[in-house]
Amino acid sequence: MRAYIIDPETTRAADAAHPLYHNLPSIAVLPFQNLGPDATDNYFGEGIVEDIVVSLAGLRELLVIARTSTLIYGLQQPDPRDVGRTLGVRYVLMGTVRRSARQVRVSTQLCDAQSAASLWAERFMFPPDDLFDVQDQIVGRVVAGIAPHVRAVELRRTMRKRPENFTAYEHLLRALDCIHRLDRGDFMRARDFLEQAMASDPEFAMPFAWAARWYSLLFGLGWSEDLDRDAERGIGYAGKALELDPENALALATYGHMKSFMFHDYDTAVVFLERARTACPSSSLAWILSSATLSYLGRCREAVQFAEHGLRLSPYDRSLFYSYMFLGLAHYAASAYEEAVKWSRMAYSENALYTATLRPLAAALAALGRHEEAQEVARHLLRLEPAFALSSYMRRRQPFCDPTLRERFLAHLRLAGFPD
Repeated sequence: MRAYIIDPETTRAADAAHPLYHNLPSIAVLPFQNLGPDATDNYFGEGIVEDIVVSLAGLRELLVIARTSTLIYGLQQPDPRDVGRTLGVRYVLMGTVRRSARQVRVSTQLCDAQSAASLWAERFMFPPDDLFDVQDQIVGRVVAGIAPHVRAVELRRTMRKRPENFTAYEHLLRALDCIHRLDRGDFMRARDFLEQAMASDPEFAMPFAWAARWYSLLFGLGWSEDLDRDAERGIGYAGKALELDPENALALATYGHMKSFMFHDYDTAVVFLERARTACPSSSLAWILSSATLSYLGRCREAVQFAEHGLRLSPYDRSLFYSYMFLGLAHYAASAYEEAVKWSRMAYSENALYTATLRPLAAALAALGRHEEAQEVARHLLRLEPAFALSSYMRRRQPFCDPTLRERFLAHLRLAGFPD
C-alpha cells in the first residue's frame, strides 16, 4: 500500500481485493486550462497537476485518479458531474493558468462530483521570477486547501448515516472529530471509534496511526493514568501502522515524536521525522512535530523555521492551535519570549483546553517578569489538570534534552507558581 493513486480501469479488481477502496473518498485532478497566449505554458499547468496528484496521494487520505486517466479531458473544463460518472470519483479539482510578463495567476476550484457544487476555490498570484518555486508554492497551497474541506464534507456525509453502516474511514472521521474538540469526554470516545475503524479494516494504516497520535495527546494532556503503559501502547500502534504502510507520513511523524517526547530517544526521533517529511513534504503535522523535537534538542532556529513552514501548510486546519503552540515553544527555546507569548496566546485563543500550550506560555511570561499573568495561566492549567506537579512532570513528561533549556524551563515554571 505505497500510494493511493489509482487507475479507474483497475478499480473493480481492487474493490474486490481490498476494502480500502470503499473507505476513502476519491478525487480527479483535471489538467489546468491555459488561458494565456503562449502554448508552452501548457507544460507549466501539467507540472502543477502532476505534483498535486503526487502530494495528495502522499497524504493517504484520498484515492487520487492517475493523471493518465484525466488526460482524456485535455484542456477542457467539463461538468464535474460528467467527470464523476466517467471516472467514478466523488470530487473534482479544476484550474486555470494565465501567465504574463508581470505575474502568474492560477485559479483552482474543488467541486462535488455529484452536485457540481463548488466546495472551495482560491486564486493565487505570483511574480514569474522562478517558475519552479512558483509551482511548489501553488501545489503546497492547493493541497493544504483540499484535505480539510474534503474531510469536513465527508464528516457531514457520515453523520447522516446509521453507525452500523459506517466504513473504517467513516469511523476514523468520527474519531478525528472527537479528538479535535479536546473535550475530555469526547476525546475518550474517540478511542472507541478508532477501535471500530481498526476492526472494520485491519489493513487500513490510518486508524492505527491516529490511535498512536491519540495516545501521544493523552500523554501530553496529563490524562494518562499509567504513563509507561500508554507510551508503550502508543508506540505499538505507530509501529503497526508502519508495518501496513511504511511510507505513511502520519505514522512516521507520530513514531518520531513519541520517541523524543515520551521515550527521550532523540536520535531515533530525528531519523523518523526526516522520513516523514520525505514521504510527504505536504504534511503539516510532519513539519510541526519535527519542530518540536528540534526545540527539545536546542536547535532553535531550525525549530522556528520548521514550525513556520508547517503553519503555511495548514491554513485551513481545525487544529491550528497545535501549530501555534509548537511555534510558541520554538520561540521560548530560542529565548524569544515576546514571540513565545504571542504564539502561545494565539494557540490558547484557538483552544483553551489544550494544556500543552499553557506551560510554555506561563514560562515565557515568567521570563519576561510578568508574574501575575504567569500565575493566572498556572492556575488555569491546575484547574484543567489538578494533579499537575513539577516533580512528576520533570521526571517523566518534560521534553527537553538540552540541560540548559531543561533547567531554565523548570526555573520559569517555578516562578509562574506551579507546585513542586
